[in-house]
Amino acid sequence: MKASLFSLLAAAALFTSSTAFAAEGPFDHRYDGRDDRNSKDFNYGYDRNHRVTAAEKARWEAAHRNDRRDDDHFDRNQNYGFDRNHRVTAQEKARWEAQQRAQREAQERAQREAQFRAQREAQERARYEATHRQYGHR
Repeated sequence: MKASLFSLLAAAALFTSSTAFAAEGPFDHRYDGRDDRNSKDFNYGYDRNHRVTAAEKARWEAAHRNDRRDDDHFDRNQNYGFDRNHRVTAQEKARWEAQQRAQREAQERAQREAQFRAQREAQERARYEATHRQYGHR
């Protein structure tokens, strides 16, 4: 009798709490506007009645400075590193593009080297573990 009573209580608790523990679906979140800078309810991620300090505002601005930034897109306002009203020559443009290409290639090379190092370390670790397993070491 006790076992059936406990199993019924456990089943009831499970069914009533399953929605509380369920993972959030793609349309389950509520839009509150706290992180949308264009919303009238925008308050740097805090509740509406919270008075945001200058430090909190600066922290939010620093954390979101590069949001929506596309690094691969050339911004016309950059003007190849010169002032906006400077007329860029073909030579200056070529020098800037070569510099950007060299930086991109160096970054890609560093990423490839890091990936190669990680693979080599994983192989060495696997070989080490296999050797210790073979001889019964732990």
